Amino acid sequence: MATKFNADLVDDVARRRAVLFIGAGASRWAKPASGGSFKDWTQFLIAANAKISIRRVRTLIADLISAQEYLLASELLKSNLSDEWIELLKSEFQQVAEVSRLHKALIDLNPRVVVTTNFDKLIETAWSTASGDNYPTVVTEIDGNAFRLFRDDEKYLIKLHGSIDTPQGIVFDKTSYQGAAFNNRYYADILATLLLTHTFIFVGFSMMDPAVTMIVESAAYRFPSTRPHYIFQSGKAIPEVDGLWKRLRKLYVLRYSDADHHAALAEQLEELGAMATKRRNELAATALKK
Repeated sequence: MATKFNADLVDDVARRRAVLFIGAGASRWAKPASGGSFKDWTQFLIAANAKISIRRVRTLIADLISAQEYLLASELLKSNLSDEWIELLKSEFQQVAEVSRLHKALIDLNPRVVVTTNFDKLIETAWSTASGDNYPTVVTEIDGNAFRLFRDDEKYLIKLHGSIDTPQGIVFDKTSYQGAAFNNRYYADILATLLLTHTFIFVGFSMMDPAVTMIVESAAYRFPSTRPHYIFQSGKAIPEVDGLWKRLRKLYVLRYSDADHHAALAEQLEELGAMATKRRNELAATALKK
């Protein structure tokens, strides 16, 4: 069933005032050239844990994974596997993959700013195959220099957790997460500023990231009259939960069917892209008449 996107969202996408926030769920669409599919966080940690030789430590890490304490599990894996940890990260997240239908639909929205917690290269690959004159500026360190995106019209890819190009610097364990997200004031500042000036569209993101969720909820609380943001979620609507997200996070939940490996998600984004293109053409035609 086609989703009826409201006029404000379509207009924001058309005017390139929408920020795409892409989470790990989007990477599951990609098919590595070597075959198979990319592991999600749980699958990767379980596979890495099989490398641990000490049974007691292996059991402890398995318990942390089961409790979804992924950062702590990663911390223990990193300390116990040492250099092998970096090689495991590279072997998984440096894989070459064809551009998925989902990534194409996302880039076809023609965003100016994309934010992601992913450190693979899938978004860069999708952007490199899209039509356009310039590659985006890729920001992997959130410092004062990142704020130049508010003073120009260039394209930006903000990689909050770093890039697999520099695996030693990626955010994938408790220590690095605390340093990047909680002890770096620029991290919260840039997201808070984008939330106030743009409309966010979350795709493949569960809102389980504590820092990002805190920043979104803080913005909703401090600025209750600002425009809402949007998040794609699979499954049937849950009015009580969706209502809480709208009230506490100013997030409108856009539901889609998870049948056929979430095919409806790409379909809905393609629909949004078509509507935004039509609106963009209308704006251009109006401008020519002036």
